[in-house]
Amino acid sequence: MSHRCEAALITCEDFRLHQRKDGRNYIADFIKERGVDCDLITRGGSVQDLVRPNGEGYRGCLLRDSNVSAELHGCRVVYLINHQDCGAYRGMDFNDIEEEVKQHIRDLKEAREIILERFQDVRVETFFAYLREDSTDVFEIERV
Repeated sequence: MSHRCEAALITCEDFRLHQRKDGRNYIADFIKERGVDCDLITRGGSVQDLVRPNGEGYRGCLLRDSNVSAELHGCRVVYLINHQDCGAYRGMDFNDIEEEVKQHIRDLKEAREIILERFQDVRVETFFAYLREDSTDVFEIERV
């Protein structure tokens, strides 16, 4: 294969994380900070399809995309990024932000284990995009 990339990134499709008309692009900035080429895999709810698949085929589809990145492009690092105020998590009726963040972190850790079980030759790193206080679309991505 003549084209390879070092990493894959699984994140939410939420437009607030990606290219914005004002130039912000938190996911692109995240990739640039790591200095790697990266396959981008987006799903509503990010890793939720791995840990809580909503219907037949959801987990398989996400794992298939991850497999393409690992097998076809040779990626050896998988980044997982969930974010605060994710619409795919709204049905969980959190009492407060702390409860929401704890659920995301549990899901990220579980997704990490699922990926490591399936792809033994990769490293998996987990991150969470926190909203800045008093903002609905300014994120800070931190390792969890």
